[in-house]
Amino acid sequence: MVQTRSRAKASLSHEERTATEPRDDGLHPVTIETVTPVNDRIRMFKLALREQNTFNFQPGQWLDVHVPGIEAAGGFTLTSTPSQARPRPDLHPNPFLELAVQRNPGNPPAAWLWQPPEEIIGKEVHVRVGGSFVWPPPKIDYAKIKRAVFIAGGVGINPLVSMLSHINEQDTEPEVRILYSTKVPSTDTNPEQVLFLTRLLDLFRKPRTHSTNNRIELFLTGTWDGAPLNRQNDEPIHPLMSLTLPQIQSDTEVPVTAWTHRIDDTALASAVGSPEEASGTVFYVCGPSEMTDEIVEWLQKQNHVDPEWVLCEKWW
Repeated sequence: MVQTRSRAKASLSHEERTATEPRDDGLHPVTIETVTPVNDRIRMFKLALREQNTFNFQPGQWLDVHVPGIEAAGGFTLTSTPSQARPRPDLHPNPFLELAVQRNPGNPPAAWLWQPPEEIIGKEVHVRVGGSFVWPPPKIDYAKIKRAVFIAGGVGINPLVSMLSHINEQDTEPEVRILYSTKVPSTDTNPEQVLFLTRLLDLFRKPRTHSTNNRIELFLTGTWDGAPLNRQNDEPIHPLMSLTLPQIQSDTEVPVTAWTHRIDDTALASAVGSPEEASGTVFYVCGPSEMTDEIVEWLQKQNHVDPEWVLCEKWW
């Protein structure tokens, strides 16, 4: 029955799945400025805003994207920050939006965006912002948040990287812990080929204002072609080995570890922390439906974790 409901939801269009979610009224014209491949399955899109000082959104929200010739809108999460959508002569004089879109021939808007870049750069599309999975959490007293744990599976990292980038821009921020589970293209994968990995590392190279306990954990669950990682003692795969301690201690402000298994109860218990830590922690979970359901259920059952402080979004 659960699988039947999941398949039924997956068959719905983006607009049908998100019909009960808040969204803005108006559409905004944007121009596709750049198309950058991350790997063979994901592209980054930079969308130039044609209207100045009129586009507002919250970190974690998505866009209804209307592309030429296709009636139904595609739904793609914003991976940039609200500040980047506003002119800043000192940082980014030309405001923009950013999307990371996975190749999906069965999704007409995504297929349109996966045309040869020279055929779509400069083209105009229209977008509308929506969604309630946002930072800061709208129903929680921000002053009570001491820690924030972000748990992502695959492209579920998209809304979380917008939130993390926004947090990094602030003068003060909570302690942050990231658990990121993903498959990698091959056993020879470079960090640049793992969606947003290098950006996450760069975010934490900024000196922290007060937190010294930030941490990034990678859970590399396999390769796209199914090749086994075959590492003894759960050693990280090469060349991601270079991301683990002690090599990066002089390069970033936080420890980064990489495991070759899924996010398990041990990892989650470590992220929950002590009773005092758990009571001041908000959890954000985004990934495949089954993974998200299991992790949310596990977290909400833990002592000292407020179930209302466990937030999630599922996209498929």
